Amino acid sequence: MKLRTVCSALWAASLAAANPISRKESNATASVSSYSQTASIADAASTTDTIFSVPQGRYGALFKPKVMVVNMYYKEEDAWIRNLDLMHNISVPLLSPEYPYVHSNDNFTIMSVTTGEGEINAATTIAALCMSPLLDLTETYFLISGIGGGSPQHTTIGSVTFAKYAVQVGLQYQIDSREIPANWTYGYVNFKTSQPNVYPATVYGTEIFELNENLMNRAMHLASNVTLQNGTTGNVSFRQRYNASMAAYGAPKLVACDTATSDVYWSGEILEHAMSDFVTTISNKTATYCSTQQEDNASLESFLRAAKHGLVDYNRIVLTRGISDFDRAPNGLNATEFFFGGKNLQGGATATFTNLYLAGLPFVQDVVANWDTLYKENNFMPKNYIGDYFETLGGVKNFGL
Repeated sequence: MKLRTVCSALWAASLAAANPISRKESNATASVSSYSQTASIADAASTTDTIFSVPQGRYGALFKPKVMVVNMYYKEEDAWIRNLDLMHNISVPLLSPEYPYVHSNDNFTIMSVTTGEGEINAATTIAALCMSPLLDLTETYFLISGIGGGSPQHTTIGSVTFAKYAVQVGLQYQIDSREIPANWTYGYVNFKTSQPNVYPATVYGTEIFELNENLMNRAMHLASNVTLQNGTTGNVSFRQRYNASMAAYGAPKLVACDTATSDVYWSGEILEHAMSDFVTTISNKTATYCSTQQEDNASLESFLRAAKHGLVDYNRIVLTRGISDFDRAPNGLNATEFFFGGKNLQGGATATFTNLYLAGLPFVQDVVANWDTLYKENNFMPKNYIGDYFETLGGVKNFGL
């Protein structure tokens, strides 16, 4: 009975510490504002309603990492965990059942989390990470590090890309390509439009995210002296089946270009054309599609919502994707042959996992080594707009209608 009383008292105290409203001595109290101040929010509230805003806090957080590496599955996380000795496993509720731990080094300055593959896994994992009372992520730098498909026009297998923009290309209408008008190139049409390649009239808000270009450039500069692995002889031979004028033909390198998010894998020149056009259209021709993956817009949406409430700093995110395969076939293969047979010929994944680590490591090391002089106050604040279509974090976007 006494033990239950003690536990109840501790539980009540912990709730009071975690809830700013219940702490009379705290400066973090609920605020009431007129809905007219946030009338752009399209929900069920009326202009006469009031909004209760509860500030978020980090009361009693046990860990405050300087860098968090974000991977998507076990082959991406392996090099980081082994090479940086991230052997402390911190159980965080609501992470992926397949990847339930945040991994940490001995002094808890460098950590990694693995989201699980796909948009839903990425969004829920990052949301759970940002909301965990165990972690203070308000000054943490995030390095998203995963493999993806690539455009042979801009990348090759083993290349590592650094993105300023992430675009969710799955937000389109799809018409059966066998039944489209003769003058259409593909069967994709943007929302509330009636022909391809017109800016969507309905926007969900997750279509495009812009990241800190200064920090991206810093990370690329730090990686510029890294020697990337070239891959197997079979990998090199396959790359050389592409036109010699394409980036695919050459050796892996660092590339500043942008990424497309979709849970659907695609293969073929026509589909690539559709997705590339969407990236160009939604960004007002400011983004250059070169890589594709399944998670980044989902992760960035969760980071953005957390940043809106002061849980993370959206200025401190770097997005890298290593190219493990191409999005279209070389000469002599059609899309079906390439997708089901060509992937076995490409042979680039092993080198790509290694190159992702090699290209990202200098940034991680630099953050830790120069924390007090460069990173704690973030000497690499953006000069460009950062955030989403809705300007959630402020500023004026350079894309949209």
